[in-house]
Amino acid sequence: MTVRDIGRLVAYWKMGSNLNFDSAKDIAEKSQKYVEALFFLHLSCEKILKAYFVQQKKEHAPYSHNLIYLAQSAELTLQDNEKKLLSEINEYNLECRYPDDKYMIYKKTTKELFETYLKKVKQFRIWILKKLK
Repeated sequence: MTVRDIGRLVAYWKMGSNLNFDSAKDIAEKSQKYVEALFFLHLSCEKILKAYFVQQKKEHAPYSHNLIYLAQSAELTLQDNEKKLLSEINEYNLECRYPDDKYMIYKKTTKELFETYLKKVKQFRIWILKKLK
């Protein structure tokens, strides 16, 4: 993979992360669908981790949605609070849940919970974006 290819892939993943982060805010604000908004926060984290992976490893990112796995694959050193955040946000990867679990998650996901995760994901993304410069 050339330096140019790496730069393009990193830019691609960063742009996707930014778009998904903005979509999460829009969904929460306009429809109050907080589970769906958290799904987009998950996508935002996934894509920023893939950008970091590509920059570090100089190869395509793994085909995975597991945030902990992506961080480990990129050899990103995480603090306990960051591991906890990624583990919790992983719950909102809709593809990985069984239908029964889906309904339970709707009951516990509130505006306040979304806003808490929004702030934490924003901080996490800023931290990764600094590493991508």
